[in-house]
Amino acid sequence: MTALEERLANIEALLTALGGRTLGASQTQPGLDIPLSDIDVSGSSNSWGISPIQTPLDLAQCQHTTFSNAGSQLTKAASSDQLELAPLSEVLPLVDNYFRNYNTIIPLFEENAFMRMLLDWYSSSTKRSTVAWAAINVVLAINYRILEGKTVDDPAFSQTIRNARSTMSELMMQGQDLMGLQVLLGMVILFQGSSEVQLAIVLTGSVIRLAQSLRLNSKKVLTGLSKSEQAHRTRLFWLTYIYDREMAQRSQCPYQQADCETDMDLPEANPEEDLGIITSSTDTIQFNYLRSCAKFAFIQGKAHDLLYSQKSHTLTPESKARSIALIEELLKEWVEEIPPVLHTTEGINKTLSPLARVMMTNLWSRHIETRIKIHSIFTFEDTWINRVRRYLSPAVIDISDDIDGEVKRADLTPLPAGWGECVGNARVCLELISSAKLTEYILWLHTCTALPCLILIIVNMIEFPDHDLVTQDRKLLDSCFGVFDGVMKYLPKEPFDTILSISHQLDRRAKGQVYRTMLGKGDMSYQEDFQMSPSTAWALLDDIEFQ
Repeated sequence: MTALEERLANIEALLTALGGRTLGASQTQPGLDIPLSDIDVSGSSNSWGISPIQTPLDLAQCQHTTFSNAGSQLTKAASSDQLELAPLSEVLPLVDNYFRNYNTIIPLFEENAFMRMLLDWYSSSTKRSTVAWAAINVVLAINYRILEGKTVDDPAFSQTIRNARSTMSELMMQGQDLMGLQVLLGMVILFQGSSEVQLAIVLTGSVIRLAQSLRLNSKKVLTGLSKSEQAHRTRLFWLTYIYDREMAQRSQCPYQQADCETDMDLPEANPEEDLGIITSSTDTIQFNYLRSCAKFAFIQGKAHDLLYSQKSHTLTPESKARSIALIEELLKEWVEEIPPVLHTTEGINKTLSPLARVMMTNLWSRHIETRIKIHSIFTFEDTWINRVRRYLSPAVIDISDDIDGEVKRADLTPLPAGWGECVGNARVCLELISSAKLTEYILWLHTCTALPCLILIIVNMIEFPDHDLVTQDRKLLDSCFGVFDGVMKYLPKEPFDTILSISHQLDRRAKGQVYRTMLGKGDMSYQEDFQMSPSTAWALLDDIEFQ
């Protein structure tokens, strides 16, 4: 506790310097029902602590938001006499944890300005604004949801997100307010890892319109501002740009911030404040995560133009091939700028904090999603999933109690160009997800990428049952099935149950092809890796479609 007390003393000294006043013991507000047991104050000795889910996921009460009913989600704003927060002694360690961990990588708020606002809110009831209250609630919500891994029905998290949500209508209509934009963007970050991802998509449009009204996309507006203010506005612009492209990729809807409508420079390569930077545990690696995300968002835009724009429908096969080649080249250059040690699961897990590992998982997940989409091997696309289903037909693979038949490829279209690279990237993505402490937030964020990666690895095993990494992939698949089988019941039945069922049936075919190949070679050195337990055997029998 000594380190924590010293840290809190430093924060209070900072607040005193900022506000020109001291914090009296009596200056606390009526607290919400947030038990002290829900607040982790041990973080100063282990600032990387991220709790896994401690309680069973309960998504039954989650309502799926659609574009048509998104407006109903904007609840009535709280009145000034309803702006309640927990006592400062409870809030301060959580805010501190947020700024020491999350905000250093995703610099949504400027710490000094936020602390000044926090001081004003607690020191004077006349200085309490809705936007300040919402900002504090968003910071608390990110701390609970992303750093501590709390579920949507956790009392502390649900109260803070409900508070922030009650201000959305007002903030979206308020206009010229940088803090309001930051609050809305924070809510996009929160909702994208939930059943309400459609609300995140709707909010992103409001965020971009507000950013443009504040002229965050214009370098000219930076003239006359201090260097710190310039850096803050630049970071904020690129965060809006990044999430605009990310939501567009997930929704297939147009992104709002066109490249021709901004002249902003990329985030600084070596920022003085070290914000947006991922640093290894030994300080030997410094990776500019924000700058890398900004560059990748540009590539996402190019992929979106190829796949979902109006122009994409008129592209000739030659034009499409040239566009894919260009995107592949951009991706290659982008990957080469990432430190080599962060290209592998082993390197990431050995050198980074848990939160930084989550951030790198996010980055690599979006990377493989872009790759498989431009090559039309995304599981949620009809053409690809229909090809995958062909493996389940006896006309393609004849299932036998003894030895399965060889794959008959007459009815199968060729695998796309870039297949090997996509499989390699899918392998890294699955390794990262399967080795992570799975929280509800991560589950919602990555399932739509993880399942397509799972199918890629299985199909690769069917097509190339003697490839060099077949044993490694077998272990990876077993690990992934163990994870996905346990969490799919918390996601919507469709399409996830169907895709997982297809994955199990495909996996049965993959095992059969590997076994067949080993027998053909007379090489059973890997046989032990493919032995099934009785429970696994019965599960596979349940999955087989008898025809």
